[in-house]
Amino acid sequence: MFSRMLGRARPICVRMFSAAAASNKQILQRLRSETGLPFIKIKEALQETDNNPDKALKWLEEKAAEQNWAKAQKLSQRATSQGLVGIVEDSDYAGMVVFNCETESVAKNEHFVSLLHRSVKALQQNKANGVISSENLLGMQVENETLTEILTATIGRLGENIHARGGFFYKLDQPNISSCSYIHRRTTSNFPDLSLGSIGSLAIFENLEDRSVGTVIAQHIVGSENCDNLLDQPLLQDESVTIGQLCKQHEFKILDFCRFSAQ
Repeated sequence: MFSRMLGRARPICVRMFSAAAASNKQILQRLRSETGLPFIKIKEALQETDNNPDKALKWLEEKAAEQNWAKAQKLSQRATSQGLVGIVEDSDYAGMVVFNCETESVAKNEHFVSLLHRSVKALQQNKANGVISSENLLGMQVENETLTEILTATIGRLGENIHARGGFFYKLDQPNISSCSYIHRRTTSNFPDLSLGSIGSLAIFENLEDRSVGTVIAQHIVGSENCDNLLDQPLLQDESVTIGQLCKQHEFKILDFCRFSAQ
């Protein structure tokens, strides 16, 4: 009788063991999916947190942040001669940022492009129109993370020094205020609202009716390395007319503009 009871109990133990193993496997797979880290690191995190997946995830995030910060500090003196300008023109605002990195391959990487996109989106938090310093830009938040944290994580992931140069923001809060932009050496983007290139300009207009004229001015700004006294400059596309004359002819004003180069 004892042997029969023992025989019946053994499968129950096997089923319990199998269920526990399956549960542990699911936890490992979940944390692997959320972090992209190797299983050996995930197992270490679970051991440190009594097999609690939520605490393990937080432990991994803290360790990753420490490692990313250390890597960012180590790489901070390396030259950043490549990069991209990113522009978003939305219904109620226009923004532009510029980031530099070390190599062209990283500039094309999806994580670098995502950094630019999230940075331009963060500009909506800015209350003042105009140029934004890199320090102020990196202090902004996206989805409960500062751009400094996002930048550091991107450096840790890509293994290159990445430098935020700054941004430009203008709120389009009046129906007669609009923006036009131009990108030189345009590159592809996975984000439909993000324009990318090596040099970019963003111009803000009042009472502009013909956007093609605004785009011509934005193109002029990209082509002109010296944008002082913009209204007095002959238009690059037609040197017989100045920017100021073009504004007067079409009865609009240039409220502000900015040119960024990642070169």
